[in-house]
Amino acid sequence: MLKDRFYSWQRRKIYFEPETRSRRSKPILLIILCLLIILPVFFFSIVGLATKSGQTIEPAPLGEFSQPIEFSHKTHIEKGEIACEFCHIYARRSINSGAPPMAICFGCHRVIAGSDEDPQKAIKNQDAIKKMLEFKPKKESILWKKIHDLPDFVHFSHKRHIQAGFDCTECHGEIDQYDVLSTETMITDLSMGWCMKCHKEGRPAVNGIIAGPVRETRGGKILKEAGTLQPDGILLGSKDCTICHK
Repeated sequence: MLKDRFYSWQRRKIYFEPETRSRRSKPILLIILCLLIILPVFFFSIVGLATKSGQTIEPAPLGEFSQPIEFSHKTHIEKGEIACEFCHIYARRSINSGAPPMAICFGCHRVIAGSDEDPQKAIKNQDAIKKMLEFKPKKESILWKKIHDLPDFVHFSHKRHIQAGFDCTECHGEIDQYDVLSTETMITDLSMGWCMKCHKEGRPAVNGIIAGPVRETRGGKILKEAGTLQPDGILLGSKDCTICHK
């Protein structure tokens, strides 16, 4: 009888232990699952804040476009014949075109004092350059205000468009004709409808690169050669929602 009771107890232990362990493991699995969801969100939030804090561009308040230092695209592009990508070095290789590194500004203006046909404007330019050079010993960045801005829920890649052969002026307008940029100088509202129109119509292309006309604002030997070749197809943009709204 004692032997039967002993084996009966052993059977209960064998049959019921797995069920008990399963019940105990459920809260642990839930905790692990929550951590797998929460930790990545927390990590990317911190990374996003850290990246944002290191930028030298801030969205401009509505109607407020005065920059910390007066900067003329017209002077640099039209008169100085500087290509956009000389200053916006990240446009070809990153999502954002980025503000010019301070080293580029210092490299040019430590020998170029600034000049203009108008004496008063020349003095104004020189004052702006002196103000810019004051940032070097401070090791600070200029907090430029962003004019051409998109909502946070829109994913736009400069890299993808620039490498495809688009010219900067197609979105930003004749930027080389303005001393001061604002919404009034923009040729488009950068709306979804305007983007989709371009994506649907497409552009004549050579080997997947838009074929001319090539603007001086871009530069680049490959693009200039592409402008002289006959198109062999049409380059269309994506119509997948997740490409722009990730």
